Amino acid sequence: MMRHHFKHRFAVIAALAASVLGSAAHASGRGGHAQLSPQQSSPQQQVNLQQQVNLQQQVSQQQVSQQQASPKGVQSQVLDGAVAGVISASNQFEIVQATIARRQARSREVKDFAREMLESHSQSARRLSALLQRLRIKVQPTRVSSMLIGHSSVVAAYLRRQPARNFDQAFIAAQVMTHRHTLRMLDEQLIPRVKDQALKEELQRIRGEVASHLDCAQAIQATLAKQQSTPHRGR
Repeated sequence: MMRHHFKHRFAVIAALAASVLGSAAHASGRGGHAQLSPQQSSPQQQVNLQQQVNLQQQVSQQQVSQQQASPKGVQSQVLDGAVAGVISASNQFEIVQATIARRQARSREVKDFAREMLESHSQSARRLSALLQRLRIKVQPTRVSSMLIGHSSVVAAYLRRQPARNFDQAFIAAQVMTHRHTLRMLDEQLIPRVKDQALKEELQRIRGEVASHLDCAQAIQATLAKQQSTPHRGR
């Protein structure tokens, strides 16, 4: 039941990525600002959205002369900042899960995988931060990154509630799901839309790491399933 819920949330995030990043390209291409203001997961979200849209329209009118001077630069900065925001949120998502697993995992294989995820995604976050600083690209929070942050809290709470005997399977299942959807989002939404070549190369590097993590998680999942079924055959 919970896995189905997670799959549904990821499907919503993936669909939202296509919508929001597409809107970013369209809005910045007009010389305006993308509709990428941070969205708070609160009861006031819908009210704030209209206020943000109104504010964005006002800011767009005030800065139109500056944007006309370098429309391509503005477009790249806004869109690449939105993409970077999604990747940053995804890294933090993985770091949270791995931190929990390092404390609660039982098998050595799962503990080692959690350690690798923590180190790999922490390094990825540091590399991305340094690159963005060098390129002078400002991270643009979007509804996609906000939803990833919110989903991270849901998954973290779910994992912390797992009894010890179920934790390893639950964590690895979550890892397979998150890496699979991250890979899809990179292939279909993020890499094709990024403008800066150096940032594109970094995303391609991240893509390779995510694919490797997914392969490893799937292998561990298969091993755990085999171990779980072995005692039943002996009865």
